[in-house]
Order: sequence, then C-alpha cells, then structure tokens
Amino acid sequence: MKTIKASALLFLALITCNQSFALSDDFSKQASITADNQYIDIGKSVAVYKGNVTITQGSITISADRLEIYNHGNSGLELMVLKGKPAKFEQTVDDGTVISAQAKEIRFERGTNIIKLTNEAQLTWGKNTVKGQLISYDMIRKLLNADGDVNKEDQVTTILQPNDKVN
Repeated sequence: MKTIKASALLFLALITCNQSFALSDDFSKQASITADNQYIDIGKSVAVYKGNVTITQGSITISADRLEIYNHGNSGLELMVLKGKPAKFEQTVDDGTVISAQAKEIRFERGTNIIKLTNEAQLTWGKNTVKGQLISYDMIRKLLNADGDVNKEDQVTTILQPNDKVN
C-alpha cells in the first residue's frame, strides 16, 4: 500500500507541474550517435553500437555501453535497447527542470513513446526520485508505473522533496 501511495504522489507531482517531458524542440533536432563500433544489418533492419555509446538530440543526452536499434530505418517504429552499468538518460524540460534516468537496461519504444527502465532503475524529476526494479513512463499519456522486485522483497522507493515555496 505504501508503494501505491508513494507512486501516486509522485505521479500527481509530475502531472501538476504542467510541463511536457521534453524541451519543445528536442525531437525536431537531429540526433547524433557516437560509439567505438557500429554494425548495421540493413536486410534485417537492425543496428548495434558498442563501446562508449553517446546519443545527443537537443537537450537529450544518453550514454550506454551498448545500443541495439530494431526496425532501424523505419522512422517512428524503432525499438531502442540501451545497456550499461548503468545506461543513463538526461533531458531538460521547458521550465529548466532536469529529468534523469538510469538502469542497467533502458528500452524506448518510439511507436508508443514508452520508456522502460529495468534492473536497478531510478528516475529523477528535479529533486524527486523514484527507484525500483522496473519503471515505465508513457511520455504521451504522462503515466508512470514502478515495480519492485517481489522475489527479493525490494519495494519501490519514492523520495519527494519539500516544496521550496512554503508560505
């Protein structure tokens, strides 16, 4: 029950901020991917980037040890899987708040605009943080779902900072 209440509070904090999940023009800018190695199988629509992978697009910065892109070349249908120790994502929203996420695996389903963080997942929005085994965020509907690891009895942890503008 604590998990549901804490996640609900974080969700309410996120939607009452009344901002989008990105700077307005991030997705209209070109993306750049750098890595130590790149392999693309055009016939299978798969691309694999290995070693010191960095992706930048507008205010977005992503780093990982490995990036796999499925449906490569099929704009809007790509599935991107980032792996690292941890893989990291950072972005600035319109009000200047920084959103950061990290996990051993980050999946971005471009067709549905859903980001899934798996294995030691953490999402920070400004000063607030949620940690769990799996965190899923629907960027369009602005829905956050976090799960702990039932087998290890690890619950979701949400840390909400006090309002700086106390009356």
